[in-house]
Amino acid sequence: MTKWYFVWIDGPRGPEPQKWSSDALWGQLGRQDVLVRFPLTDHEARLSLDQLIKRYPAPRE
Repeated sequence: MTKWYFVWIDGPRGPEPQKWSSDALWGQLGRQDVLVRFPLTDHEARLSLDQLIKRYPAPRE
């Protein structure tokens, strides 16, 4: 079963939101630019990035 995560990474212009699946997560685990990662419920996994940004605002640096 695929699990989804909402992730804030440290981008060139500040925090950038992304949605990752557990299917591709193995390649992302060692990244040094991950600021925070939130596991998503099945309902949240269907939401758009804009909707997730409202639920999980960018972390303050």
